[in-house]
Amino acid sequence: ISSNECFTFRQAMKQDDRLDFVTAMQKEIADHENRNHWTVVEQKTLPSKAEPIKAIWSFKRKRKPDGELLKHKARICTHGGMQQWGDNYWETYSPVVNMLSVRLILSIAKIHKLDSKAIDFVLAFPQADLEEDIWMHLPNGFQVNGQTEADSDRYYILKLNKNLYGLKQASYNWYEKLRISLEDRKFKPSEIDPCLYMDNGMIILMYVDDCIIVGPSMKNIDAFIKSIKDGPENFVLTDEGDIDKFLGIE
Repeated sequence: ISSNECFTFRQAMKQDDRLDFVTAMQKEIADHENRNHWTVVEQKTLPSKAEPIKAIWSFKRKRKPDGELLKHKARICTHGGMQQWGDNYWETYSPVVNMLSVRLILSIAKIHKLDSKAIDFVLAFPQADLEEDIWMHLPNGFQVNGQTEADSDRYYILKLNKNLYGLKQASYNWYEKLRISLEDRKFKPSEIDPCLYMDNGMIILMYVDDCIIVGPSMKNIDAFIKSIKDGPENFVLTDEGDIDKFLGIE
């Protein structure tokens, strides 16, 4: 097992399994397109002071704990280093749950025989809206329909509609969306840990896009999950079922 299986676009295209990475790239782009995360516009329509940022590919072979290959992952990110504070981003800070909180709540759940479940938000950051206007160059390997890659890069640009990975404010925007959705459902944050929310005996622990839900009955937990999937936020998530591991910890 390689100690480092994360690659740039150029490195990934030199791997023996590069076609698996290409398939992962196609899936990643299709997911963004289907969810309207950006709009293709002509470069000549950009405001005079607009400074487009680069698109960066990140690749990884994801493996199970025993080393068995799980899948090839491709993620399109923005070059956040090209952003300017006060121009296309402001706030950036977002907290994550303290592991002391996780151990404490799981211990309480075990002692009192509470039900628990893990959920994982799919393409979490782009589920949050952007407050600023941001443009991004087309990612390597793709072009506008009917155009060559060279002409696509020369004449077209992507106007971001949603919060994308790599943006300076990406984590902040996602945390704020999740926080507001919980508070709208009468959950209150712990005064000690801002990523621990409580309401009527139910507890939610948030670590970016991974959450643990603990409650007196699985019926209540499933009802909450249904409410955030079918609610106005339209969260896209996967139900991980019973907790056997969290953040790679058994």
